[in-house]
Amino acid sequence: NGDPPMTNLIDRVVAAIKETSDEVILPRFNTLTAAEIEEKSGPGDLVTIADIEAEEKLTCVLEALVDGSAVVGEESTSRNPKIINLLSDENPVWVIDPIDGTKNFTKGNQNFCTMVCLVSHNKPLLAIIFDQLNDRYIAAEEGGGAWLHYLQDISAEKLKVMEPVRLDRMSGYLSLGGFKDRATRDEMRHLAADIFKSYDNLGCSGHEYFRLVTDQKHFNINYRTYPWDHLPGCLIHSEAGGYQASFDGKSYLPTELTKGLIAVPNKLVWEEIRKHFLQSYLT
Repeated sequence: NGDPPMTNLIDRVVAAIKETSDEVILPRFNTLTAAEIEEKSGPGDLVTIADIEAEEKLTCVLEALVDGSAVVGEESTSRNPKIINLLSDENPVWVIDPIDGTKNFTKGNQNFCTMVCLVSHNKPLLAIIFDQLNDRYIAAEEGGGAWLHYLQDISAEKLKVMEPVRLDRMSGYLSLGGFKDRATRDEMRHLAADIFKSYDNLGCSGHEYFRLVTDQKHFNINYRTYPWDHLPGCLIHSEAGGYQASFDGKSYLPTELTKGLIAVPNKLVWEEIRKHFLQSYLT
C-alpha cells in the first residue's frame, strides 16, 4: 500500500462513472425487457438501452472535463465506424465502453464493468476500469503505476502483474473469435489446453484485465482488439509491469482491430506463447 498519484481528473471521471452507473446501469441489471435489448452485427453482439443511455451521459460529462476533447464510444462507433479515426488525432479523445460484457449483463451474469480511457495520438494517458457490483475500480495514468481502489476506502493498493512461470503453470484468457476458420480455432483451443495450465473466456475484457493485475492470471490472448475493450486494460497492465504486443510483435495500435494482442508478464513470455501456441497459425 502507498499513495497513488493524486489525479483530480481520475477522481472526477470515477465520480461520473459512479453516477452513471447508479442512475442508468445498475437499475437495469436483472430488469431488462426484450424490447430493451437489440442485436448489432449478430446474435452475440448486443446493445441495451443501458449501454446507449450510459454512453450518452458519460459523453456529455467527459467532453466537459477536458477542453477540445472528443469521444470514441463503442455504441457511437458501431453507428459510424469512421469515428475510430479520431484516435490518431492530436486532440484528446475519451474512449468509452459504457457496459463491457453486455451479453453477460443481459443474462444477469456479474462479469460486466465500465471502462474509460483518455487517449492522445493513439496513446492512452489515463484509464479506469470500474467494477460497479463490487464497489471498486482500477486506475492508471501514464508513468504513475496502476492502483486498486475501493469506493469506501481512501487508501489504494499498488498493482503488479503475476511473476512469470512456465507455460504449463500459467492460467489466463483466450478469445479467438474471427480468427481463421472455426476448425482452426477448435484446434487451437485443444492446443491451448495442452500448453497452459488452464484458460477461460469471461466475455468481458475489463474483468480479464482486472484479474491480470490483481495476482490471479498470467495471460490474455485476443484476436479482435477494439480500442474500448483493450486501451484501458493495456495502460493499466503496462503500468503494473506487464507487456503487450500484437500477434506480429508490433505494439498495440488501437485503430487496427484484427492484429491480435497478447498481454503477459514480460516479453520473454510473449515470445514463448507466440512460438509454442501461435507460430504455425500465423503464415
